[in-house]
Formats: sequence, C-alpha cells, structure tokens
Amino acid sequence: MRWVAVFGLAAALTACGAPADKGFTPQGAAPSKAAVEAPPATAETITITDTLKISIEWPDQRDDMIAAFADSYVDQWKAVASGGTDDTYLAGVEDDASRTALAWVTSFTATDTSAQGTAKLYSIRVAAVDGRGAEIDACVDTSGIQVIDETDTPVANQPNWTKPPKSIYLQVAAVRRGDDGTWRVKLFKHAAYPDQAAKECQR
Repeated sequence: MRWVAVFGLAAALTACGAPADKGFTPQGAAPSKAAVEAPPATAETITITDTLKISIEWPDQRDDMIAAFADSYVDQWKAVASGGTDDTYLAGVEDDASRTALAWVTSFTATDTSAQGTAKLYSIRVAAVDGRGAEIDACVDTSGIQVIDETDTPVANQPNWTKPPKSIYLQVAAVRRGDDGTWRVKLFKHAAYPDQAAKECQR
C-alpha cells in the first residue's frame, strides 16, 4: 500500500499551511508531475473572513476522500481565524493528524497571531487506495498569506512558508474511512522545496 510506505519515512509533520524546514521524500524516484498532469479542475473560493480566503481547484472526480482532506484544510484555517474558538477541525482528524492540526492552530493562538490573504489548493488527486485507507496528494501555495498580529498588522518577520519557494509545496495526507463511514485524516506529510515533488507544484 503506497501511503504506508510513504508515511513510514522519517519526516517533519505539517498541517494545513506551514511546512517545517525539513520535509520528506515521496515514495519512488519518478517525478509526480502533480501540477502538470492533474485532471481538469473546477475553481472555488471559500471565504473564511473578509480578509482570509481559500482557493480550491477541485478535480472533476471529487469524492469523499478528497473532500475529507480539503475540509480539514479549510477547517484548520477557520480555527486560526477564530483564535482557536472554532474547533470543528478536530472532528476531521485523528491519531497523528489531530496532534499536528492542534499544534498548527496553537502556533497562532499562543502568539496572538492570525492570517490574511489567500491560500491555494490545486492538483488534488487520490494517489492510492487500499480498502478503507487512501493517500491524497495536493499542491499548496501559501505565498498569498501573511501572518498578522492582534491589530491585524502583518508581523515584521513573516515565516518561510509564506515566501517562495518554500510557500509552494506538495501536501500528502493519509485518510481512513471509520466504522461510521466518515473519512478522516490520520497523518499529514509534505514535500518542501527543493524536493522535486515541490518543484513540480510550481506554476
């Protein structure tokens, strides 16, 4: 099962928008061509606040596995924008993914910061399926995001994940269908620049 092999690699975890400085190397040496060969997509912009939006390019074949990943991504940004009071995102994650998502949201709430701008998800695809488990791959572009302080002013030292080339990366999620029939994210990984998979997300 491909995602078991992928997620067995030692790597830094990341939630929706902030890859650590060290990512992981995706399984296999062949380029993924993620941004080049993805199926046609339908664009949608989701408004989190007046100043924070998520742009999603949905593939033509949208299913519950992909929706679980995208919903988790959006819900984590909602939590950030709410100062942590919106904890809806916790319902869509479990195991390592829940700890990663909580750490991501806490990185904002603990510093009294939030975000503004537009984050983008594109080239979303189901990379592998095995029974009740699947791997979802997607390109993420957070170059349009700024971290802001409690006065809605951009902080002086913006994190690397807001700046090219680190702001464009491949996000990978292991998802699993529970006994209740709901797909949830179990694990997040990413491939960050200069990994080839991240380079292929460049447009």
